[in-house]
Amino acid sequence: MVQPLRILRHIGRAPELFVARRHTPAIGELVKRYLQVGGSYPFRVPLSGGGSLTLSTPEEVKVFWQIFVRGSYVLPKPCKTILACGANVGIFSVWAARLRPEARIMELEPFPATFAALDANIRDNRLEDRVHAVPVGLAARSGDRRIGTAGESPNKKLVLDGVTGSADETIAVRCVDLAECLRQHDLARLDFLKMDIEGSEWEVLFATPPPVLARIKHIQLEYHEVNARFGYTPDALFAHLAAGGHRLTFRQEDACRTGIAYFEHS
Repeated sequence: MVQPLRILRHIGRAPELFVARRHTPAIGELVKRYLQVGGSYPFRVPLSGGGSLTLSTPEEVKVFWQIFVRGSYVLPKPCKTILACGANVGIFSVWAARLRPEARIMELEPFPATFAALDANIRDNRLEDRVHAVPVGLAARSGDRRIGTAGESPNKKLVLDGVTGSADETIAVRCVDLAECLRQHDLARLDFLKMDIEGSEWEVLFATPPPVLARIKHIQLEYHEVNARFGYTPDALFAHLAAGGHRLTFRQEDACRTGIAYFEHS
């Protein structure tokens, strides 16, 4: 009975099937995995017009659906430079490269196994000349940090400063701050910053001086309520971004106070 009920809960989203069909001929196999009613992994999703994405977990299928089908990201026009922080397995970057073929895309992904899948997806889509993947994460300051090993790839997160945990449940990864990242990769101006870094967005953005933020034209950010215990609040974060000239144009929160926010530089 579980599978029919799961399908019925999604019946009102039937128009999304037409969108999904435009992006992949493997619509049936994709929907089975999205609804978690069948299908094995890894799952290679062929893309209309050529290329493919290899997805290894149900969470990665959900990310594919959010980006390709539901249109969860909005890229400005024109868009020549993109920085994807928390690149995961490259779903966003493959989508962005197809939508903005003129764009240079930088991807940051610190978790080794996820980075390997990201690199493979970029190569499978022959995007090496336009998409540059770097095995680092973003943090308040450059240096080594620890990242949790539990959970599926989209949910890996850095251990927050001041939070202790078993070393057996984490590994060390290299991190840079946002200003250093822009400097290293010669991004004097950035058209679009995509940030989905599972709670580290607070420390990264608060540590970034307003003059550096002012070099970014558009920001789409996911923020997490769980870090409110450290004194972080959306209002304080939005005020910090406003000091860098950024105007909030869209905001949406779920019941857990995880939010999506979009900013444009004035």
